[in-house]
Amino acid sequence: MKVPTTDAKLLRDLAGAEAPGRWADFVAAYRAPMLEFLRGSFPGADAEDLVQETLLALAAVLPRYRYDPAHKGRFRSYLFGILRNKAKAHLRARGRAAARDAAFAAAQSDAAAAARTEAEEREWRHAVYEIALREVLDDPALRERTKQIFLRTAIRGESPEDVAAAFGMKRNAIDQAKNRVLVRLKAKISELEGV
Repeated sequence: MKVPTTDAKLLRDLAGAEAPGRWADFVAAYRAPMLEFLRGSFPGADAEDLVQETLLALAAVLPRYRYDPAHKGRFRSYLFGILRNKAKAHLRARGRAAARDAAFAAAQSDAAAAARTEAEEREWRHAVYEIALREVLDDPALRERTKQIFLRTAIRGESPEDVAAAFGMKRNAIDQAKNRVLVRLKAKISELEGV
């Protein structure tokens, strides 16, 4: 799954006569990052509902929305501003707004939606990291042993010496295997953050 680069033509198509044919492209590109953003705060069905509500709200504003990154900032900030506002309304409706409002205290206007807070940026980077990690580990070209070495050393924090002993390898080989995955992971994160 690739987090999309903003496609001005796609946004124009969605606002115009091409909309029915292009929504599938838009949803395929943005659905997973939106669900990842909501993960942990909302169960699956609630997250899906919030994504649908966000897409409906976006469909209503797209005919008059003009993508101008110099003036309005990144489109994803605008889209995630709508998503945050939908999530806040959902929490209020359920009576949980007091406990969770801080996590979604953003975007009261289009200008605020474009200006990402530090906490939102951390949430976005975490979501990108999770997506990148899944994609790297799901790559069939990556050997299973290399994946296991990476998971044990980088994710679980096991010592390289213990992992080397478990696999009957030298410490240097463990470090090399871990670093190969880290290089792929960093490249994937850079690719995903190029939105």
